Amino acid sequence: MATDLANLIQNGKNEQNKLNPKIKDADKNKPLANTTIHQYSTNIGKLYRELNIQKEITNLVWLEQYKTDIKTYIMTLNSPNTRKAYLSVIIALLSNDIKKYNDLIKFYVVISKENYDNIKIDLTKDKHCENVKIITLKEYDDLIKTLSKNSSLNKEYMMFLILRYYPIRNEVGSLVYIKNVDYQKLTKETKEANNWIVEKAKTIEMVRYKFKTAKFYTKQLPFISVIEQPVKTALKKFIKDANITSNMPLFDMTENQVSHRLGHASGKSLQSKISTSTIFKILACDAVKNNSTDQARKILTEYSKIRGTDLSVIIDYYINGKAIDNMSEVSDD
Repeated sequence: MATDLANLIQNGKNEQNKLNPKIKDADKNKPLANTTIHQYSTNIGKLYRELNIQKEITNLVWLEQYKTDIKTYIMTLNSPNTRKAYLSVIIALLSNDIKKYNDLIKFYVVISKENYDNIKIDLTKDKHCENVKIITLKEYDDLIKTLSKNSSLNKEYMMFLILRYYPIRNEVGSLVYIKNVDYQKLTKETKEANNWIVEKAKTIEMVRYKFKTAKFYTKQLPFISVIEQPVKTALKKFIKDANITSNMPLFDMTENQVSHRLGHASGKSLQSKISTSTIFKILACDAVKNNSTDQARKILTEYSKIRGTDLSVIIDYYINGKAIDNMSEVSDD
């Protein structure tokens, strides 16, 4: 039995290697070290026993029949690296028949990808944002409260509040307010040429087509975010007080003007000016510092969907401060 399991692990790994362009052809059938085989066998054996599987361990159908239980068990493990070890052997075993188990492999790969992001966060758990000189989220909230009391800075207050909960880039200045009945009458070309705040009967949505990384997400456009409280009420008040009517710009600012106005307003209350990029760092660092690794990943994933920035870029650049090859992915100003 042990020999059969070891062979399945080795054969599956070879099949994985064949599909990996980073591995040289000469190394695609390279035997795993005995210690690796032993560790893989130990991990899958422990999983098999813990779940009290009533099938032969080498009958891989159990990895599908019990996939929900397997996922639950793996995700309860404290260490992301331990989770990785379990997922690695599962994917290797299923790779013995990639065509047959294609969908199941994808199921475990998704879990593995989430866990990989956890590892990236966990590796520098005590070093997150240590080299980034930014204010705390509480200080940012205090800034918003201060601006809310200054009627001459209504636009800046509203932009800072939107960015607090919907951390987009400088395209915040290009938002056009429109009632849904008017929005539905627009041509496809007009819709796609702008970013919108669409007021429906009971909801308000931010609908974006134009932003820095839009070209990487053409199949997902438009990006739609439902505006929730406290932004919803403040936004409706802002629109009313400013006499903004349907199909009018909300702020009517260029991206450069956004940078100037946000910097000027924040500079009045803080020692340093902040931009949309700084705001995103504040939110990302707070998510990591004040949440579990799993919860931090979920928050950052939501931010990545709103902003249009890959999660790995957020972790590498905004949190760990690494240089990114394609800075257009993250640059704002």
